[in-house]
Amino acid sequence: MPLLTRSIKACLGIGLVQGLLLWLASGISEHGIKFALVTAVLVGGTNALLLGDALRQRGTLWLVVALTVVMSAISAWVFWDGGEQWRSSSWLTGSWTCFAVVIAYICTAFILSWPTREGRCPRYEDLFRHAWDTVFIVLLGLLLNGVFWALILLWGSLFKMLGIVALNQLFSTDGFIYISSAVVFALGVKMGRDNDRVIGLLRGILLTLCRFLLPLGALIALVFTFALAFTGLGPIWDTGYSTPIMLCLVAVNLFLLNGVVQDGEHESGYPKWLLRMVDLCLLCLPVLVVLAGYSSWLRIEQYGLTPTRLLAMLLVVVMLVHSVAAAWAAVVPQRQWLWRLRVSNPVIALLSVVVLLAIHTPWFSPLQFSAKNQINRVLSGQSSVETFDADALRYRLGLPGKQAYDALLAQVEQGQVLTEPERQVLLKRLKDADTGGGVRAPNARVLEWIGPKVEGSEQFDLPGVGGQPCWAPGCALWAVDLDNDGQVEVLQLPKQGWSDGLYFFTRDAQGEWKRAGTYEGGESPLQLIDQIRAGKVKVVKPRYQSLQIGEVELTPKLDREPQP
Repeated sequence: MPLLTRSIKACLGIGLVQGLLLWLASGISEHGIKFALVTAVLVGGTNALLLGDALRQRGTLWLVVALTVVMSAISAWVFWDGGEQWRSSSWLTGSWTCFAVVIAYICTAFILSWPTREGRCPRYEDLFRHAWDTVFIVLLGLLLNGVFWALILLWGSLFKMLGIVALNQLFSTDGFIYISSAVVFALGVKMGRDNDRVIGLLRGILLTLCRFLLPLGALIALVFTFALAFTGLGPIWDTGYSTPIMLCLVAVNLFLLNGVVQDGEHESGYPKWLLRMVDLCLLCLPVLVVLAGYSSWLRIEQYGLTPTRLLAMLLVVVMLVHSVAAAWAAVVPQRQWLWRLRVSNPVIALLSVVVLLAIHTPWFSPLQFSAKNQINRVLSGQSSVETFDADALRYRLGLPGKQAYDALLAQVEQGQVLTEPERQVLLKRLKDADTGGGVRAPNARVLEWIGPKVEGSEQFDLPGVGGQPCWAPGCALWAVDLDNDGQVEVLQLPKQGWSDGLYFFTRDAQGEWKRAGTYEGGESPLQLIDQIRAGKVKVVKPRYQSLQIGEVELTPKLDREPQP
């Protein structure tokens, strides 16, 4: 058998073209064009590698082209420089980067199943097989890349010991990195595609784990649901993070369930009593999803719509449809256990793709809906003008937020909305959010004080004060006496959805504010800011004090939560 067969040459050619295009994209300064090209290379090239000769069968090529064009167009809009879309909204770019993988994964399973379809729709058996196998094939390509680069680095290190650095210089060039990585990945995909037995073995191992873990997941969902009858729903609303936890519980059970049901043509291997327990769990899942949705709705009613909350509600809707379909399949008699999932799963998957594509377009952008909602709330009186977050509207909602901010500022200045004195309060908050007449340096600190400012507050405008850089969307500052000595400290809360800690500052004898320490918290800073504004905060004295022995101070770290 020749070393380079026709299929291997085709894979090498696709990998070479991918590497060259990625190398070309790395030198493009316009971000919209750059990321559109990267998306086209990854989506179109990976589908071509996975399909092989099937790419030219039964119109499959046109499906690949359509998916590549749509996703590349959305990438171009999301990262477009012209309106500073990508610069002004890290949420939009992060969301698209994450969900583009989900969209490509779902669509690839349908495309791979298209050449072997029966009639107008792909067979569920093919969808199931490709949905699981594609993950292992891509992971094999990435694993081969990891081993390849480990050997390359070893090769370069060996020659570096001999004083020959030319290899290291070659290996570190962009052209070598992009081209070699793409070619090796293509070979890895080819190996995975041709070794059905290995991929089938890995799939079988994972499905066996699903069969083992599903009873445990069902038991957890049942116990939690029935425990609510004794604890009530109050603890759920008080946590502030109940929605992601309950959705994760539902998602894990649905994932394990599909791993057990497989293509719907195999027996589960469970005894009847265990099947009935799983059926009972499926009846509880819609209840948990409704509770998760209501928890998110409470926060929307209280604080208004944000892109993250809108996305949470969309996920709730998708999970609700999935859970209702599973519950219906458990109740309605059918020829085999949960056989109706063969019908509902593909439809829900395609609807999810449509929704995810829609929310990353200019017409259905969560940024635009959130900006309109926040303005409508303050103009209708649902939100107080004293607590209106103009910084969030101006800097955290992307280009739609900036446009809505400009329109609202014009209406307030012309006296078209609200009445005195609310109009003046809102005008001040809007202008404070746009210090410098709307011209802000790229790395300028964006600060908002919750409550009155402290003496020497202008020091926090200087980058050297410490803590987070507080670039747009900025940080919230709150003056509070943290050590009960009669002198306030300042807590700094970044307005991103993540943080490595919350810094607080104290004032020394010379009147200068210095960073003093860090608070580590479980909730996101945005949730903490909302709770501070709502007055849900107090300074708590620790139960166990620190010990100072000579020059050493010992701080207790509890192994478990102390009982009151």
